Amino acid sequence: MIEERVGIEEYITKTPGIGGRIKESAEDFYVEEIIDLEKFEEKEGKNLLIKVRKKNWETLNFARVLSNVLGISQKRVGYSGTKDKNAVSVQYFMIYNADERIAEKLKSVKLKDAEIEVVCFTSKNLELGDLIGNFFRVRVSDAENGERVEKITEELKEKGIPNFFGIQRFGSLRLITHEVGKLIIQRKYEDAFWVYVAKPFEGEREEVRRIREILWNERDAKFGLRELPKYLRYERLLLQKLREGKSELEALLSLPKNLKLMFIHAYQSYLFNRLLSERIREYGNLKEIERDDFVDFVNFRKGYKVYSEDFSILTEFNSPRVSFLKERGYAVLALPLPGYETKLIGWSGEKLKEILEEEEIDLESFKSEYPEFSSKGSLRVADIPFDFEKFFYSDGVFEFFLPKGCYATVFLREYMKSEQIGSS
Repeated sequence: MIEERVGIEEYITKTPGIGGRIKESAEDFYVEEIIDLEKFEEKEGKNLLIKVRKKNWETLNFARVLSNVLGISQKRVGYSGTKDKNAVSVQYFMIYNADERIAEKLKSVKLKDAEIEVVCFTSKNLELGDLIGNFFRVRVSDAENGERVEKITEELKEKGIPNFFGIQRFGSLRLITHEVGKLIIQRKYEDAFWVYVAKPFEGEREEVRRIREILWNERDAKFGLRELPKYLRYERLLLQKLREGKSELEALLSLPKNLKLMFIHAYQSYLFNRLLSERIREYGNLKEIERDDFVDFVNFRKGYKVYSEDFSILTEFNSPRVSFLKERGYAVLALPLPGYETKLIGWSGEKLKEILEEEEIDLESFKSEYPEFSSKGSLRVADIPFDFEKFFYSDGVFEFFLPKGCYATVFLREYMKSEQIGSS
């Protein structure tokens, strides 16, 4: 299965799935951001908050086009989350250092399949922390055995919902982002360069895959620049640096900061997925928290569950408190996203040691002289905090809310158990 390439190896539920397919059309996948609007209540300042309903628009591309239409730098267009292209999405953006002229222009801007609503001026910035989560309405085409949904739901209530990183985290088609990250951590910069630029992958357009195969075998930068299509701008950027006499490392360092960070984050996500798969295999559920496990204390905010940074380690002293909170849905199991400060203790420590040994990686390798290739590590909840009272299913249509950082495709895979979900 394609999911196994990114560490997703298990289902937590045993009930057979309903099958089917998602994203047959953009209208089949609706997602709406829920943000902390109270933050912007003063409605004074030079930053302009807007709400956009769009179809077949990827977030970064929409921000680029909008900045061009307004005649401003793309750096002045902010957002708190990213959305995929093949969907109908409602998303908030912020125009920094705006004025009434821009506000009026926005009211008359005509972009295909996009509706823009001016919300308010504010002195606040739109930040990642402002996103509480996302509401989803997803149609599963050709779903079967709808009565299984109720059985799967009961299993998820009992066992927990695996908080895997979805396929999207690892690249749109080639799923090589985590491979590049691993090679960078191993200081194999030349290999990392060529995996990113040239490693072929099934599913990519045939003519592009053919070019990559030749490039992969011959390592000819001149050929790559001549043959690779213009839209592969980062691959071409790297090859151009090589043509200019730069090393593979120097070329990689020339990439935008967010892309360099993404390599390391993707590899951490892969390791997390493998660790979560191991937990499901051994325990069969995510509700059981034992001595030396990491625990996250979940907050309720405006009726929605969101993550906090308040992680603890379960000890004999805090066990009664954790048990009390866990029964009420306020405490959940967390697992490491490995980095050079990760504590290797308890079950997760032992399993992570085994995985890292197999991967030929040690935690110190996550410390690099290049900040974008370095990470101290963090923790992520293993069990998605979920309010089943706000979950709805009827005739192939699911409606649900997920906290930020959680993937709708990961939630739906337990219900569908379909290979197709992995590629969506």
